[in-house]
Amino acid sequence: MYIIEKSDGSEAARWNNLTNPNWPDGVSQSGRSKAGDSRVGEDGETYTIKEVLQKTEGDGPRTVSTASVAKVGDEWHQVTTMAAALDPPPTPKPGDDGYDYSELRKREYALSVPFGDQADAILKWTTAIRMKQSAVDAAIDGITSITDDAEKTALKAALGPVFDLPADLDSVVGKWVAVKAKFPKPE
Repeated sequence: MYIIEKSDGSEAARWNNLTNPNWPDGVSQSGRSKAGDSRVGEDGETYTIKEVLQKTEGDGPRTVSTASVAKVGDEWHQVTTMAAALDPPPTPKPGDDGYDYSELRKREYALSVPFGDQADAILKWTTAIRMKQSAVDAAIDGITSITDDAEKTALKAALGPVFDLPADLDSVVGKWVAVKAKFPKPE
């Protein structure tokens, strides 16, 4: 930001950039100007381009305020005040005003269980099931002829992968259950 200053030091205009400016006396200039340039206007006033210096006070990621542009000595300043981050709001509990378990779950799922991880784990599990399909089929075909313990053990071993979750999916399911427990449906 730039201030166009009159000869008495007061503000005559503000510019956001220095390309093709319109001077306060109504004269248009083609091309580019620079801070410190002066010109005598058609109205007899001397105008000078002054850059607004951006100043920051305080530390932290949060902008508290940005003050109006003000003259300090011969310079123009704009001060932005920064502060520490605010504490996050408390997690709502069932019964609180505005408690919406479905929205809270969606937000938590997005943070805890990214969709890519969910899809990847489910696809791995599905692939494992499909790869064992022929072993399961053969075991089911022989189900009527099971007479000894060895055959029963073989059937259980063949069906085992249907009920086992790969570690990735087991982890995702664990996170999913934790989110559901954190934000229960109101009764």
